[in-house]
Amino acid sequence: MSEEEIPGDATILWCECDYGVSVRLWCECDYGVSVRLWCECDYGVSVRLWCGGVIGVSVRLWCECDYGDMRGTRMVLTLIICSIICVAGLTNSQEHLAHDTTLVELNSANLSQVERMTPGVRNQLVSLAENKCHEQPPASTSKHAASQHSCTSPASTDLVHKRPSAKLESDTSPVTVRDKIKNINKVLFDRYEKEETSADMLDAASLSRMLVAVVEEEMEECNVVVAYDAAYSHPAVLHRLLLLPNARQVVKVNKTQDLLEIVWVSSGCSGYVFLLQQLDPLLTFVNTHPNSWDYHGRYLFVVPSRDDLESLALSEKGKKTEHIAGATESGAEGEWGVYMNQLYWSQGVKRVTTWRGHRFTSQVNLFPDKLRDLQGAVLKAVTFEWKPSVFYQRAKNGTVLLRYGIDIGVVKTLAQVLNFTIQFEEPPEGELWGREENGTWSGMMGKLSRNEVDLGMVDLYMTIIRVGILDYSASYDSELSCFMARTEPPLPRWQALAYPFQGITWLAILIGLIISGPVLYLLARGSAVCGEEMKSLQSLSFSCYYALGLHCCEAQVTLPQMKSTRVFIIFLWLYTITITIAYSTNLTAFLMVTKPPSIMETIKELHASGLEVSGVGKFYGDALASASDPYLQSLKDRFQDYSTAEDIFSGVLEGKAVMLQNRPYLEFVAATKFPSRGASRMRLMKECFAPFSIALGLQRHSPLKRKFDQVISWMLNAGLIRHFFLTSLRLSAQTSGQKESEGGVVVAGETQDRGVRGGARGGGVPLSLDHLQGIFFVIVMGWIATVLIFLVEITLKERESSRDHL
Repeated sequence: MSEEEIPGDATILWCECDYGVSVRLWCECDYGVSVRLWCECDYGVSVRLWCGGVIGVSVRLWCECDYGDMRGTRMVLTLIICSIICVAGLTNSQEHLAHDTTLVELNSANLSQVERMTPGVRNQLVSLAENKCHEQPPASTSKHAASQHSCTSPASTDLVHKRPSAKLESDTSPVTVRDKIKNINKVLFDRYEKEETSADMLDAASLSRMLVAVVEEEMEECNVVVAYDAAYSHPAVLHRLLLLPNARQVVKVNKTQDLLEIVWVSSGCSGYVFLLQQLDPLLTFVNTHPNSWDYHGRYLFVVPSRDDLESLALSEKGKKTEHIAGATESGAEGEWGVYMNQLYWSQGVKRVTTWRGHRFTSQVNLFPDKLRDLQGAVLKAVTFEWKPSVFYQRAKNGTVLLRYGIDIGVVKTLAQVLNFTIQFEEPPEGELWGREENGTWSGMMGKLSRNEVDLGMVDLYMTIIRVGILDYSASYDSELSCFMARTEPPLPRWQALAYPFQGITWLAILIGLIISGPVLYLLARGSAVCGEEMKSLQSLSFSCYYALGLHCCEAQVTLPQMKSTRVFIIFLWLYTITITIAYSTNLTAFLMVTKPPSIMETIKELHASGLEVSGVGKFYGDALASASDPYLQSLKDRFQDYSTAEDIFSGVLEGKAVMLQNRPYLEFVAATKFPSRGASRMRLMKECFAPFSIALGLQRHSPLKRKFDQVISWMLNAGLIRHFFLTSLRLSAQTSGQKESEGGVVVAGETQDRGVRGGARGGGVPLSLDHLQGIFFVIVMGWIATVLIFLVEITLKERESSRDHL
């Protein structure tokens, strides 16, 4: 075998013989593949003995003698020498064979029962062991750079394994496999201890032990990503870390683009170990590509200085990452200062412990729950007055003395539970929730998207449009979108005399009245043939008056004589009595209650009305455009957005527009802003659309969401949201000087007089002139008709007198 064929990790034993030729023994241990032994004697012609054992497959023995023209004695001597060397080599490698067999079995079990090592980790282990001794060390300021390419003994390079050529069966549970792998790794780590004698090696070993300790204690159940640059590529730093069973991905960082290769999405626990001497790629990355980051992962940064850790913790991504730890060299040999980010507690990082050689000076949880107690941190919240979600109680000079309402109650409860302080801000005047123009948001949305505030509230709908610029907390309420229109004035009470019967009924009664008089007259004239009938009934005018009196329940003194006429009169009595009783009883109800006019109640009727649809901001315009109902979509063409609600009210009161907004707000406005004689001048249409969930707005990728969602679920289970609403209404009634009442909200069709309802509860209601105005109109009209007829009669009489004189 030539020199070129002997691999770099082989152990070569040289034996010089008297014949001036060499005897070479090659022992190669490939964990998981084979154990092979070669004995080669070069006499010009070769005698080679090859003993090869492939674990789990077969044991093979080859004996090959190429001796050409050599004498037998020389051949026998050569075979004896080679046999002795072979036996010695086998005995010397027996211990390694036993250890390698165990390692192969465990690795096979690990591959079959635990998650398989990713190609990145396996390839990185191979690359760390291959051809490192022939590279020139690059220029670096790290003291690890000087030793990163120095060659270690074979014991440190035989840790690279390949998969076994044959799959071994194992019934070991995953937990037991993990423990056994730890024990094997401990044996392998002990080999490093014997080799690490120089100062640089000892420092690198200390760092390696610290990394392993952090991963085993804080990331034991996590998938670990290792990112490093050239300064930390020495096997003494990485081998220990990469041999842990939970390593999953390894990335060598030379530029920012390399960090995009990391898999940032994980369904479970994820840990990230960054070993970087040059931070420019990472510092650029943490302030760009906001979606390429695991904001819930556990991060360990090994960087040159504390200032570098400060820069990472205060970066755009670092400020939203709960779990960040870091380590920097403290100056002493094998000593590393360990830091932890403060998140909302304070700015930057804080030193929490020190690693010295083999252990931490104090046991500290590097990744605690930093949101369970925010330690009085100040969180900025953007809000504005929008009743009944947010009420303002102001002083005479306009200063806000108190904020309360549903949303305020939710945020104050969160502040009490999580121990933080709220600093309220307001969006610029007229912007409210804000709108998007040329890709830029204004108002509340703009403050959240620019990370100027921590949370936003005020009846905030959860919509797809806003998901790209903010995160929502868990929903704590839901509301419908409704239309508020003008309450049409009730019909005049004098018309109440006609309300008991429908128009068609009145027409039928009139026809009956007109027919009854002539029929009675004809019947009376016809009955005179058979006998004598009342003379008065044989008059058409008297018969008509007679029928009219019966319709008015007026008793008639004149009675018909003939039986046929009497039968007609009996049935006419029954007819008129039924009509008059029905009219009089129904009339009482209409005199007591005003009749509302015909109003629109459905979206279809609103579509046909041609009225303008007004709303605050463009949000509802987009909601109408995306609706599936064709009538709702058609309203988008008539939608007009305004900056404030006050600008909309005048158009609604004039009957030119309707206002589109959430139901609680419209109900509150109708009941409190536009009362009139116990009713409201505004009403809500019965048909609403698009129920929206209400939540708090948070910064995109905010770490607060996890805890906020948990506490909000507690509030929902305790019924606190309803409590906040009722408490806000009571406090609003007290501060505004209004009486608190049940049913104060006016819904479509509810325009009853409060005095009437209150009187009904008292047992009786005296009728007023307003109730009976119709009958007074009738008597006045009668008087006017009488005077006119009287004047006509006088005129006619005077004309007759003039004719007589002539």
